[in-house]
Amino acid sequence: MTYDASCLLTVSGFQPSILALEFHAFDAQHIISLITIALLCTLAAIVAQKRWPSANQWARGLIALSLLGYTAFFYVHQGLKGFLSWEYSLPFELCNIVMAACLISLFRPNQLATEAAYYWGLGGVLHATITPDLAMGFPSLNFILFFWGHGATLIAIAYLILSPGFRPRKGSILRMMIGLNFYGLIVGSIDAVMDWNYGYLCWKPLVPSLLDYLGPWPWYILSLELIALLTFLILDVPWRFKRIKRARL
Repeated sequence: MTYDASCLLTVSGFQPSILALEFHAFDAQHIISLITIALLCTLAAIVAQKRWPSANQWARGLIALSLLGYTAFFYVHQGLKGFLSWEYSLPFELCNIVMAACLISLFRPNQLATEAAYYWGLGGVLHATITPDLAMGFPSLNFILFFWGHGATLIAIAYLILSPGFRPRKGSILRMMIGLNFYGLIVGSIDAVMDWNYGYLCWKPLVPSLLDYLGPWPWYILSLELIALLTFLILDVPWRFKRIKRARL
């Protein structure tokens, strides 16, 4: 089982721009990117909470278009450049599943898909955005795609979870943990057989990350199991208070 902190779609194979600077976590370009994503998430949340049918329809469409546009651009560009590969281009990252869950819920509201987007997305995609697996900064294509994909996913999550009617159901944490372990078992088995590293299940990323503090392989996977559970419990706190309040009414 793994709690993924990787890119939505790996950008290996893209050539860095000669104008791009080396990326460092929490430098100016990283902070600006995080602030921009936070502002757009806030805007999406405001629209989601307002009962404006036309505005909500436009918001859903624009967020979905951003996610689909990212995916299409990634694969078309890799195909044209000859970078498509089994090792890096398959949608086997946990963040890919989160993106798919967001798209499902944007086109047709789905409770299970939105719960997956909430727990897996805020736990995994948010961490990946804060500690990016990047070597080059703006305006390299790696940098742009990374924050485009992760940013659009976080905006989608903000919109979905703050839309009227969403609340995690009882037992959602257990379902999310089972699903996470099922993902780790399937993808980890494929990684082991093919010598791949989707989800960082076989080795750590080359750049500094949270995994560096969680022990060697395979112990960091067990550490991530505990972090995932703790994260899910924290994310469930506000909803748990709401469930208790409703039960007392």
